[in-house]
Amino acid sequence: MRKQLCHWLLGSALVFAPALAHAEDEPKPYPECTKAPSDAETAAAKGAYQAGNASFDEADYPRAITYWEDAYRRDCTANLLLKNLARAYELYGQKRQAVVALETYLVREPTTGDKDQIQRRIEVLKKQIAAEKAAPPPTGATPPVAPVVPIAPTQPEPAPTAHTGKRPIAPLIVAGAGGVVTIVGLAVFIPASKDVSNYDKQCPNRDCFVTGVTTQDQASQISSKAESARKKKVAGGVITGVGAATVVGGLIWYFAERRDHGHIAQAERHSRRNAWLRRPRAQRRVLSLNAEQASSRRPRSSWPWCAACRRRLQSCWTTARRLRRSR
Repeated sequence: MRKQLCHWLLGSALVFAPALAHAEDEPKPYPECTKAPSDAETAAAKGAYQAGNASFDEADYPRAITYWEDAYRRDCTANLLLKNLARAYELYGQKRQAVVALETYLVREPTTGDKDQIQRRIEVLKKQIAAEKAAPPPTGATPPVAPVVPIAPTQPEPAPTAHTGKRPIAPLIVAGAGGVVTIVGLAVFIPASKDVSNYDKQCPNRDCFVTGVTTQDQASQISSKAESARKKKVAGGVITGVGAATVVGGLIWYFAERRDHGHIAQAERHSRRNAWLRRPRAQRRVLSLNAEQASSRRPRSSWPWCAACRRRLQSCWTTARRLRRSR
């Protein structure tokens, strides 16, 4: 008994699965257009419209509907979008929503030149909807079930090999320059230090005048030389200290720098590029368009779906039809 019940449930699921998969959603009316769009909304709507065109060309009707609905939500004055939406809904199997889109277009564009054609299209769609409702549900033979094709798991990208690069040479240059400065400082400091020691012996307590040994002029000369030697000693010590600190800093920088820094940066660039390429083409177009609009400082041109442009296109189309009929 339990086995028969399982078979019955499985058969019912297989019979009604296609019907549920293609079940049409309830149509939703479009809200009233009560405000004019801003420049930012117009630009965003234009980007969404172009992304929807790309998805429609790829026969990705659900995504095209999503982009065009977003574009019409941002700019409700672009009523020509309703015709695009109606076509996408019709191809996707949502015929009642296609009827709603066409009827809304006729309400908001009562003077359109193709009004009769749209009305005939609405009648055809309504007849198809009525015929689908009157058709009995499929019974009897179980529809064939498509085999499940296993999807091969994607292999992760190999991680970059660590410690394969070289350390940068800039720290060694800094350390070498510090070594040169240290040598120059020592060359000044050591002789000056010896001279200061000699002058300190000649002039205890910095008094170089000795009665009966040196004159006043000789004492003043010795004092000035001793003061000059002390200044050279201080300058040499400062230069030596700066050079030694530079050498130590360069060596610390050299040994602290990671070997694989450049390889890791290159791997990050490759990963970002692969992530960008894995995005859908329509999404890449929208992101690129938004980036161009954000970086551009030129004033944005008005959207070609404005009312004036639409009236011009309609008048040109009407004139062309009249000339064709007169021929």
